[in-house]
Amino acid sequence: MQCDEAQALISASIDGEASDVSVGELRQHMAACPACAGVQSDFRRLSQQLKSAGREILPARVETRVRQALAQAEAEQRRALVRGKPWIRQLAAMAAVCLIAVFGTWTMTRYMDSESRIEQDVLSAHVRSLLQDSPIQVASGDPHSVKPWFNGRVEFAPEVKDPAAEGFPLAGARLDYIDGRRVAALVYKRRLHTVDVFVWPSAHAGDAAARLIPVKGYNLLTWTRNGLTYWAVSDLNGAELQQLQALL
Repeated sequence: MQCDEAQALISASIDGEASDVSVGELRQHMAACPACAGVQSDFRRLSQQLKSAGREILPARVETRVRQALAQAEAEQRRALVRGKPWIRQLAAMAAVCLIAVFGTWTMTRYMDSESRIEQDVLSAHVRSLLQDSPIQVASGDPHSVKPWFNGRVEFAPEVKDPAAEGFPLAGARLDYIDGRRVAALVYKRRLHTVDVFVWPSAHAGDAAARLIPVKGYNLLTWTRNGLTYWAVSDLNGAELQQLQALL
């Protein structure tokens, strides 16, 4: 086996995509060729970095560095094509894949971390309100009284409805604090249950379908509509919480 053939097989052998015969020939070549053995060692190191890349939450400034490194990897890959050295081309490609994986994992991790923080904030705000003498700052079942109360208190106009006829009377509203921002909190009743519906401007365009999240004996329901994000939370069962969502 020649060096070019061996180096072309390194990546496939690490990924388990090479045949047993090819792996055996590659092993024999590596034992007799220190140069190719060094290339294989570099590939294994990059492969290990790739597998562990997503275990740390990277700072926001890494995006610029990742994009620069990707551009450098692409330039190196093009130069390798001109020089005709397949192992350099494979190293550049593998480095690019590694960097893409780091960036993708970092983005997803940040998103999931933000969602978890919001879930915790919503649940904590609901439980905290239940421990107070009254979870309401403006006590009224009239949407025409509740909606104007938010003027000057939040920088948006929450939609306020009173589905009392369907068994979810509006009890009032208050201000609360979720994910580092002031939000509107609408308070509804369902028999002996209290339902808090937190509302704030959405960070993303378009609507999002409702998503039910059971957490520690409570149900959280979140959706996005008309530029506003909604989070409803209660110990009410999920089906009734979804019924309220359809009425708002």
